Amino acid sequence: MMKTISIVIPAYNEEANLEKVYNCVTDVFNKHLTTYHLEAIILDNCSTDRTKSISRELCMKDKRWKYIRYSRNYGFDASISAGIDHANGDAVITLLSDLQDPPELIPEMVHAWENGAEIVNGIVRVRNDSNRLKTLGAKISYKLIYLLSESKIPEGATDFRLLDRKVVLALRTMREQDRYLRGMVNWVGFKRTHIPYDRNPRAHGQSNAGLWYCAKYALSAVVSFSAKPLRLATFFGLFVTLLSISLAILYIAVYLLKPNFAPLPPHGISTLIILILFGIGTQSIFLGLIGEYVARIYNQSKNRPLYIVSESIGLDSNG
Repeated sequence: MMKTISIVIPAYNEEANLEKVYNCVTDVFNKHLTTYHLEAIILDNCSTDRTKSISRELCMKDKRWKYIRYSRNYGFDASISAGIDHANGDAVITLLSDLQDPPELIPEMVHAWENGAEIVNGIVRVRNDSNRLKTLGAKISYKLIYLLSESKIPEGATDFRLLDRKVVLALRTMREQDRYLRGMVNWVGFKRTHIPYDRNPRAHGQSNAGLWYCAKYALSAVVSFSAKPLRLATFFGLFVTLLSISLAILYIAVYLLKPNFAPLPPHGISTLIILILFGIGTQSIFLGLIGEYVARIYNQSKNRPLYIVSESIGLDSNG
């Protein structure tokens, strides 16, 4: 019996790339994966261009291709989660529609899977982003995530990956609202391997992931998978307390001894101002940090769906 490989393709305003994605993916299967059945699902995050109409045309032309459109833009990770929920394949591969991750590596991923790997991660060796700030932001994000998060994701890991059916079923049980899929995939365990590759320049259009997006993504990754920032806040509080006590002792000593080399400023004004500003600043930072955790608890308690499907083509009713 032929195994099925599901390709889930998140797309937001990708009208210029979808035809090329279709040609690349079908060409790979027609030439190198003829013994496998293809299921391709376009995940339209409520695009405002011709992504919807082009996707419909592809689905009408090739019944192996399917389509999901959401009622609004639910974000990248929620979009991929919908693909994982609805894919029927024995293995599921995430392929971004900008083609920066080469579909030509799909046969190598499938080969690694057939040899026992249950997760096959793509690892970027060289980024060919035209936006240097984005490249810098990505590198900084990886460093922060690895340093602060308890989910140690290899530097350069991407969303271009293959997941075995067992991994897919495990991920379907994880319904947290604030999603960081790279961390979730790493958390579930299973046997894994990596395939290094050089990322292609974006074929058409512009990426929506700028420096600010990378910063928010890193914060979400750290807060979602680690309590380290809260522990750091505790240790920092202890450090500031000890420092304050030490400075108080030093200040009393200087006041009592009145050495000639240490003229005293007006009584306590400068120190008072500095300590007040420092205290306000640190408290604001840590209150904001605690707020990030509380916000995630609040979002999860509402138990809303991760996404709402507005329309679909070719999907089973139960996904």
